[in-house]
Amino acid sequence: MSPMSKQVISVNQDYINSYFSMGISTTVIRILISFLFCSTLSFGRYLSDDNLFREVKRLAKEKRTTEDNKLFFKTGEDLPSETIGTAHEDIVLECQAGGKPAASIHWLKNGIRIQQGPSRDYKNDELFVEEILNEKRGALIGLGFTKSKLYLDCLSPEDEGEYTCVAETATQRIVQTTQVSVVGQFESKAHEKCIVKKSIHSASARIFLWTSHRVEISGASVQLMCRVEGSPSPVVSWVTPRGKEISHPTEKYEVLSNGDLLIRNISWKDMGSYTCSCTNDTGVDEISTFLYPYCKTHRQQTGHQHTKHLLRFLKSNKE
Repeated sequence: MSPMSKQVISVNQDYINSYFSMGISTTVIRILISFLFCSTLSFGRYLSDDNLFREVKRLAKEKRTTEDNKLFFKTGEDLPSETIGTAHEDIVLECQAGGKPAASIHWLKNGIRIQQGPSRDYKNDELFVEEILNEKRGALIGLGFTKSKLYLDCLSPEDEGEYTCVAETATQRIVQTTQVSVVGQFESKAHEKCIVKKSIHSASARIFLWTSHRVEISGASVQLMCRVEGSPSPVVSWVTPRGKEISHPTEKYEVLSNGDLLIRNISWKDMGSYTCSCTNDTGVDEISTFLYPYCKTHRQQTGHQHTKHLLRFLKSNKE
């Protein structure tokens, strides 16, 4: 193996190891292998550096601890067994799941589903538009990370109970649970302010479910989630990695009625962070989601580009 090949592996080995410890499926490792393999091209080599490819495969095989398509919660961000809040104050429960395909997330209180957003059609949680467009494409990657927040405003004794984060796909379902307790004195004046704050006529714009990271093969269509809540109904907008706002549907982009962004026929040029914002009369919220088109052909990008953006992708998902 050449010195430069060893350098590439040395730079990225810690990232591979750390991601196996998080429970990432072997699908991610196959993608990393492709990224690292592509990264040798900028150093003047073609596809003949079998030593590098075998070395990265060896690292993946040694660390393989999970099965393909496994749904998992992000390590280090588990819900605590107990969450304690103070009366009249706010808390936010957060949950993040990864898998292949990307999961949808919803919340339960004492076993009953909590409605978030304007739609009562829970089928709307899933990525139906993407699935329809990709139906005839054959094998896809479908790897994604999904985040969700549950906002509990102006806590009162009525908010106490068991809250469950449910991450699911068509074939898998995993859960995390926390017991919420409220402490402190319950004052009548503060209670009146809470009634106003919780009023359906005055709810700040918030994003409660979104895609944080997505990896898909070039040529496919992807649906990046951005589900919002608030009253009046928030206005959703998306901005591309190049800073261009998507103001109307095109052959490339379309903001769906549920707030998601549909991107058709993705390519390397579509790689980067997309920003979803929502606004209404009482507030504004914003998230970013990172899209990484899979290296379908090894001649599309230089090694420097692959290494730089691979490290950026892994670092952003660990934060």
